[in-house]
Amino acid sequence: MGFLLLGVDSLIACIAIGPIMSRRLAACGALVVLFGIGDGGGFLLGSAFHWSVSDGLSNILQTSILVVLGLYWIAIAIFSKRAAAAEQESRSHWGIWVLPWALSIDNITYGIVDGVPAHASVWFSAGEQALSSSVQAAIGLAIGMGLAALFPVVRRRMALANGIAGALLIAAAGVLLVVG
Repeated sequence: MGFLLLGVDSLIACIAIGPIMSRRLAACGALVVLFGIGDGGGFLLGSAFHWSVSDGLSNILQTSILVVLGLYWIAIAIFSKRAAAAEQESRSHWGIWVLPWALSIDNITYGIVDGVPAHASVWFSAGEQALSSSVQAAIGLAIGMGLAALFPVVRRRMALANGIAGALLIAAAGVLLVVG
């Protein structure tokens, strides 16, 4: 059941970035797949190499990355003269594609600390985590995009959407730090 908890970070992050995510199915699908690959691959790395990383350090790294990305999007919202056209500018959304890899840190440490259960294969456990993360990322994107549809001002004013996404990522970092 622990593999379900490891995908919660994907759910939270995707709710936060949903309002600034492109509505194109291909981009959303690619992001969902990357969350699965990052979490499943992270578990495989941790299991294979038995790196020695403390759980506390993992939480601090993951939280720091989320805070930096959140501050970046808030800065875009405040300082970008062309924030209204930010949705068309791929430069302003590079952080979206970093998230799946940044959030795989907890899966690396899970593979190190907990390893593979005696009754399961490493590939099955990695597959469970990849599937859990992908499904939760898809649900998170749907929620985030749904919120943007409920509040159309967010879609019309991308500066506001970037600021909200940044603030939500910082809040998510706090939640993930507390939850561990």
